[in-house]
Amino acid sequence: PLNYGFFVKGYLFNPRKILIIRFSALGDLVLTSPIFRELKRVYPQAELTLLSSSGMGSVLANNPHIDHYISHSRKESVAELTDLIRKLSEEKFELIYDAHRSLRSIWIVWNLSGFGLFKSPQVWSINKRSWRRSLLIRFKINLLKKSPPQRQHLLSPLQERTQLELQNHTELFPNKDAVLAVKEFMEINRLLPNRFIAIGASASYPLKCWPMENYHALISNLIASRWPVVLVGGANEKETSQLEKGFRGEIHNTAGDFSPLESAELLKHAKLVVTNDTSVSHLAEAVSTPVIVLFGSTVREFGYAPFLQESQLVETNEVLNCRPCSRDGRGKCRNPNYLRCLTTITPETVMQLIPDPENKYTDLFDD
Repeated sequence: PLNYGFFVKGYLFNPRKILIIRFSALGDLVLTSPIFRELKRVYPQAELTLLSSSGMGSVLANNPHIDHYISHSRKESVAELTDLIRKLSEEKFELIYDAHRSLRSIWIVWNLSGFGLFKSPQVWSINKRSWRRSLLIRFKINLLKKSPPQRQHLLSPLQERTQLELQNHTELFPNKDAVLAVKEFMEINRLLPNRFIAIGASASYPLKCWPMENYHALISNLIASRWPVVLVGGANEKETSQLEKGFRGEIHNTAGDFSPLESAELLKHAKLVVTNDTSVSHLAEAVSTPVIVLFGSTVREFGYAPFLQESQLVETNEVLNCRPCSRDGRGKCRNPNYLRCLTTITPETVMQLIPDPENKYTDLFDD
């Protein structure tokens, strides 16, 4: 702990109550985890409160650096938003850390800081770099080549003001119940730690999804190589359902069965995770499991590339003038060859990046 303060308008600023705002999405919330750790390191006496969307913020539950959680519906009425602002104002936060910079968060911050007139509490906000992403998507003008990864960018308000060396690795804290639930699942299905491959085949939007036939071919190769395969993801994902039906008991489907934190606990025990550019990759790396992430409509310049040394980002070798075409996978593919950015990543290419299972593990099932 540094118990660090710095001068703002002639006085030493050492806040005791800090509000951090990040409503969504799941992967982005995982990437905010360094903020809480580093704020607590710089201001060890401060109380940190997270304001997040209902259900989303649960991925950061049990974080020892977060003192209070406030969940808020993203489909709130004007009256509900007004009531939230009133309750927040009663807390008298000395610092608001806007890690979202959405219209909702800007409105909340503006109200809490006296509509921008009184500048109390202090407000630190991220720069979303939206116009630079738009330039890259629409006109292929790349001003993001030297841009830091998103988890580091989320720390920039603290970094700029303290000039300290901050750690930007992510972290999650599954509780005892999550540990026991995953342990039971692994025992029932005869899965050993570090001896199975996890697959995250779905995505929020279709332009991020590696084709199902490619996932099917990859899983077939994994099974032939004696790798147990576990599907991870959320409820009602058509991709995981299709894969489960296609292999009829040869793989394990946990999509929708586990909460995000329970899924993170499961991923902690995987040898490797293969997934699209989605929250699954961030969950895995936050528990120190390497990932193979398949990038198509998005690119590493957006800031969501994997960071572990053992992780790998896989993208097409072809130069495509249409890429990137989307911030998050929304929209329509305008390439004459649908999803050319992803179809040109072959199952064989991915399979070459996956190690052979250890002999002692394959022997386990020879009885």
